[in-house]
Amino acid sequence: MRLCIDYLLSTFLMTLAAQFVVADSCTTSTISLETGSSTTADVPVSTDNADQIGLEITGCDNVTGFSNLTAVARVNLYSNSFTELDLANLRITDQIRIANNPNLETLVLPDPRPGQTISLPPTGTDAPQWSVVEIVGSPGLDTNNIKYQGSSNFWDWGVRNLSSFALADGNFHSDFFYPLSTGNYPEDGHVYVTTSFVLNSTDSTYDCAYLNSLRYHGSFKGDYMCQGRTVVPSSAYGFSNSRSTLLSVLGVAVFFVRLL
Repeated sequence: MRLCIDYLLSTFLMTLAAQFVVADSCTTSTISLETGSSTTADVPVSTDNADQIGLEITGCDNVTGFSNLTAVARVNLYSNSFTELDLANLRITDQIRIANNPNLETLVLPDPRPGQTISLPPTGTDAPQWSVVEIVGSPGLDTNNIKYQGSSNFWDWGVRNLSSFALADGNFHSDFFYPLSTGNYPEDGHVYVTTSFVLNSTDSTYDCAYLNSLRYHGSFKGDYMCQGRTVVPSSAYGFSNSRSTLLSVLGVAVFFVRLL
């Protein structure tokens, strides 16, 4: 039975990979698809139901689209030479890893509803369920050219409870994280990253002050680093809370003293 399952998976992935080479115009590339399926019920039967598939692309000169695949769980794109990457029409349900693509200048992230314009940030089922977003090693990439439905602002993505977020080795600007007036984003008291947050920009004027303030107030949990420096929430937020509590106690004490 296990041999039969492995054969079905192997045949499916080989066919799909062959379609990618033609569809995506990768002249020199290694494209692989992997799945963690272990039962016949998990075997993908078509490209429309490939939520458990991991897509890996390396050594690619040009990616023109993903006409043979509509959904994947994970993408891992590394050591490619393309200058533009458009993921708008590819639904990604879990992880986005884009690393060491030295010529990359423009990145279009997956649309919640490909071909449609929606209000940002998306909510409900439209909001991305990504657990990992890592965009590193692309020195020509500017945050003004990281697009999500035409926007260049992190909060417009609508992501929540990311496990890991990394943005490093590119020309990233402070306004990428400026707060939105719509819906008061980022939301006070909400955790946006639970385990690891890393930001390192080649822009020498990058100001971490706003991100540090979010760290203070618990929006980024776990490990945190901005421009090579770490920030511990309790160093500011804990002190602020303790000070507020102390002042409240003192205020109550003064009130009772006056009554006496």
